[in-house]
Amino acid sequence: MTKAAGYLRVSGEGQIGEDKYGLAAQREAVETYAKAQGYEVAEWYVDEAISGAKLDRPELTRLLNDAEAGQFAFVIVAKMDRIARDLMAQLWIEKELLRGDVELISVAEPFRGQDPANVLFRQVIGAFAQFERARIAERMAGGRKQKARGGGYAGGGAPIGYTAEKGAKVLALDAEKAETVRRVFELADANPGASLEAVAGMLNVEGHTTAQGAQFKKMTVKRILDRREFYAGTYTYAGIEAEGKHEAII
Repeated sequence: MTKAAGYLRVSGEGQIGEDKYGLAAQREAVETYAKAQGYEVAEWYVDEAISGAKLDRPELTRLLNDAEAGQFAFVIVAKMDRIARDLMAQLWIEKELLRGDVELISVAEPFRGQDPANVLFRQVIGAFAQFERARIAERMAGGRKQKARGGGYAGGGAPIGYTAEKGAKVLALDAEKAETVRRVFELADANPGASLEAVAGMLNVEGHTTAQGAQFKKMTVKRILDRREFYAGTYTYAGIEAEGKHEAII
């Protein structure tokens, strides 16, 4: 039986379940197709909560390495945008697979082979996936800017001293780390000639740690000091400045 690999990817935690874009649905589509074609899915490669715009994915890297080693003849995906949403990324991945004589197959877009018509169809599909991704990014950016104008949390990693719950519009205060942030500013203001490394050393001696529980380094201190206005209650995002809804720390 001809060996194939199944590649699955979801870009968010919410897609890992049973919805039409979820891992379970993708796996079922790949298994059904492979069985109909008489292929054995010898290995599964699953990237969870990773954007299709990124090429640096652990399981995609493993897939390409195994393809080069000749471990299977086909890679099957439920839909072409699962392998990549960017057209150039799709074409690069397909080229890399072909170097090992491995064919990329999409269950939803069965345009196989390297004849000009099929190549064109795949490129058109990839172009539409890339266009869709750009439109989604545009809408998300617009929503974030609207939140920022009102001083709300526009997304991204929460700075030390705060926590961000999924779907939350306002950052919540982390009381313990807020004290650490205050201490950073106190030490920096009380020792104006001290280097960032010296301030980090003082924090470590006092037993303070970063949001990840690690020791302070000079760049960690710099990132906090660079956000003085934010910690004082001003929210800034994409050139927009507003009175923040988050509780000020200093």
